[in-house]
Amino acid sequence: MAARGQIKKKKFTFINALQLVAIIVLLAYIQYAVDAGRISKIFIASPKMIVDEAIKIISKGILWPHLVLTLQELVVGYLLAAAVGVVVALTWILFPKLEEFMDLFCSAIMAVPKTAILPLLILWFGIGFKSKIVLIFLFTVFQILYNTVTGAKQTDVKFIKVAKVFKANRFQLVFDIMIPAAIPSMFNGLKLAAATALTGVVFSEMQSAKGGLGFLLSEAQQLLNSARMFFIIVLVTVVSVLFVRLIALIEYSICHRWQQKVPHI
Repeated sequence: MAARGQIKKKKFTFINALQLVAIIVLLAYIQYAVDAGRISKIFIASPKMIVDEAIKIISKGILWPHLVLTLQELVVGYLLAAAVGVVVALTWILFPKLEEFMDLFCSAIMAVPKTAILPLLILWFGIGFKSKIVLIFLFTVFQILYNTVTGAKQTDVKFIKVAKVFKANRFQLVFDIMIPAAIPSMFNGLKLAAATALTGVVFSEMQSAKGGLGFLLSEAQQLLNSARMFFIIVLVTVVSVLFVRLIALIEYSICHRWQQKVPHI
């Protein structure tokens, strides 16, 4: 008998083959259209141009300092948002009246367009590291907070009733029943936040920075270097996908740790 917690390997299906063919055809057409002059190189770079530009900025050491800076801002801002979001969520679950009081203010802050307050953040914190951290925090903290609280509120009523039968106090009810039930929803919030955190970093770097992937993207735009722009966009996408995947792996390791292998019969 297979292990209960074993991860099933995904098979390469006919749909996957069609997806691969579609991507290859699209890239081949773009390469042909650019080389034949049907599309201007200013507007769309061919795959070969993008690869050449990638090799150029990597081999010359241009990319690494900017990539490292962006990753530092991403990790610090995201971890800060995750810590605050989870702690506030736990507080709200323990003290519902506190949630009732704070919800209005959090909803108002969440509704403020983050792009609109960037000039204020620059005024308050400068164009350096701090303003980027604050913007990432604002981009991500509420997704983590509200997903965690929602997950706790959706705890199966039967579990709560059984806990009350065994005279569980408020803290036992929250930490032994509601928090474990909220973990999947919390990780959904963490994954959503991971996907949007890098967007906040790149946007803030494009507006006011002297380094980072967003700065490279803005610089390439000013120089009409479409190959570099497309490479940075692809790189940001890859980093974002890998970051979300990392959170998913952490989720799996936590949510499935209680699953034990069933012995062979």
